[in-house]
Amino acid sequence: MTDNFEKFVSQSTGLHKDTLTEQIRISEDVNKYSVWLLGLSTAGVAVLIVRFDEIANMSWLQAYCVKLWLILVGLLFLVSIFLGAWHQRSSIKERNCYRKLISMFGAQNLIPYFKHSDYPKDEIPEDMHRKISDGQLLNSENIPKFEGARKQAKELSRKLSLLLNAQQLLTGIGYVLLFLLSIPS
Repeated sequence: MTDNFEKFVSQSTGLHKDTLTEQIRISEDVNKYSVWLLGLSTAGVAVLIVRFDEIANMSWLQAYCVKLWLILVGLLFLVSIFLGAWHQRSSIKERNCYRKLISMFGAQNLIPYFKHSDYPKDEIPEDMHRKISDGQLLNSENIPKFEGARKQAKELSRKLSLLLNAQQLLTGIGYVLLFLLSIPS
C-alpha cells in the first residue's frame, strides 16, 4: 500500500507542478507580447514628437482641431505605456505566485513519509487527488499560504488579461487615429 500511495501522491503533485510550469511559460509569452505593445506605443509617442508640426500642417483637418486630436493620440499612447508597465509588474507577481504553488505541491510529495491524518490505512481514498489539488495535505500553517497564493494568482491572471486587452485597444486606436490624421488634404 505505501508504494502505491507514494506513487499516487508523486504523480498527482507532478501533474499540478507541470500545469503550473506551463502557466509560467504562457505568462512569459503573454508578457513578451505586452513588451512588444509597449514598444509600439513608445514608437507612436516618438513619431508624434518628431512629426507633430508636419502632421498638423498637412492634415485634412483644420490646424487647431488636428492638434487637439494629436494630443489625444499621444495620451492614448502614454496610457498604453503606463498599462504596459503595470502589466510587467503584475506579471512578475503572478509568476512568483505560481512558483510558490509549485514548491508547495512539492512539499506534499513528502506526505507519505510523515504521519499525516489523511494517510490512508489500506486504500487510496477517491478524493485524495482533490485534497492534493487544494493543498490539504500540507501542514496546517501552510494551507492558508497555499490558498492565498492560489487566490492571488487567479486575481492577477484576471487583472493581467484586462490590462493586456486595454493596452492592445489603446495602441490600436492610437495608430488608427494617427494614420487618419496623417492623411494629407
